[in-house]
Amino acid sequence: MQKIGKPRRGRNNIYFGAFLGLIFPAAGFLLFWIFRFSDHLSLQEYWNSLFSSGTMSGALSLSIILNLGVFFYHLSNNNYSTVKGVIGATIFYGVLIIIFKLL
Repeated sequence: MQKIGKPRRGRNNIYFGAFLGLIFPAAGFLLFWIFRFSDHLSLQEYWNSLFSSGTMSGALSLSIILNLGVFFYHLSNNNYSTVKGVIGATIFYGVLIIIFKLL
């Protein structure tokens, strides 16, 4: 039997994808700090060390990898609008990486 009712809203739109695409890399960046550096560096010290050593672009590049899981999950569920949002957020992070490389 088919389920009759309202279609699911909120899961397949570009804004939801952009939200996920921005949150997952930021969460990955914070989790990396928590598990690797939080015992001897504060978040501010870690942030400053990334800027001073010029490795901010590398850290952001690694954090974007989490978007692959989000991308492929929504792609396999045919949530193409959400996928567009994830791609847009990834491009935004790419622009940030280029800016940090040039600084």
